[in-house]
This record gives sequence, structure tokens and C-alpha cells, in this order.
Amino acid sequence: MIGLHELGAWDAFLARYEVVLPQSVIDDEALFHSADAESGRHQRIDLASHVASGKVAVASADSGDLVAVASRFSAAIDLHAGELEALALLTLHEGFAEHVFCSADGAAIEAACMVGLSDRCESLEELLALAGLSKPVQWRFSKDFMERHKREGGARAVTGYGLAD
Repeated sequence: MIGLHELGAWDAFLARYEVVLPQSVIDDEALFHSADAESGRHQRIDLASHVASGKVAVASADSGDLVAVASRFSAAIDLHAGELEALALLTLHEGFAEHVFCSADGAAIEAACMVGLSDRCESLEELLALAGLSKPVQWRFSKDFMERHKREGGARAVTGYGLAD
């Protein structure tokens, strides 16, 4: 989301995709800022207006779902609340069976692969290209970054490193 704002592609992306954000991301929206490409000044990202207009959907996982997913990982995997909630929604709720996981956080990508979501992890670069919005992106938003962490997550799933006993 922040990367889309920095690229100036947020509104075009919303026009092409159904964007669903975990409730925990919406609850922390005041923390999200984007640097203006021209001035370098940080601007607050107003998620509330996008939710109110229906451009962004919000989904919530209950505490039992969060515990179920979190308990699959050891302390070696550090996930933020939004990432954990997204993984809970994608793994435990059939209504999200067609949705993909897009993150620029290597640990979150690895965790998604560890719980069987490797085929549903997509980089921002790939999603932009599919929508006809190809733009140069930072490393963490690239297909190569995604592939690297998908390989690492797959290896962790096999070795058990990062999974709870």
C-alpha cells in the first residue's frame, strides 16, 4: 500500500483490483505515510475515505484464528499484526481462496510460504504488470525479492526452522 502511494499508482491499482486490507491495518492507519515523489514530504495515507467509498474492503480475523496461525510459528518468525491477520484470513477463510498475498516484508513472505501460500504470493511488480501499470519499483517490491523469500520460506517449511514444535 505504501509502495503504491510512493509510485503514484494507488488510485489506478484500486480501479483494477479488489483490495482487501486486514482490520488491524486499518486500525493503525495513522501510522502510514507516503513520501511525495516531488517534494519528499511525507503525507498521511487516508484509508478511512477509501473504505467509506467502498474502494477498499476490510476483513477481520477473530482472536482464535490469529492464535491458530501465530501458534504455527516459533519466535524466529516475527510478524506484524496486519501480516498475521492476512495469513489467518487467507488460510482459514474460504471467502479469500482467490485472493493473493502481497508484501514487501521478507519474513511475512516466508511465513506465508511456510503455511502453504507460496502459489498465492505476488510481488507488487507482478501485480502492477498484470494491471498494465508497469513501473520501476524498489527491490523489496520486485519479483526477484518475492522469489528469493518464497525460496527461503519453502526451505524453512522443509527444515522446520521457524515452525513451532
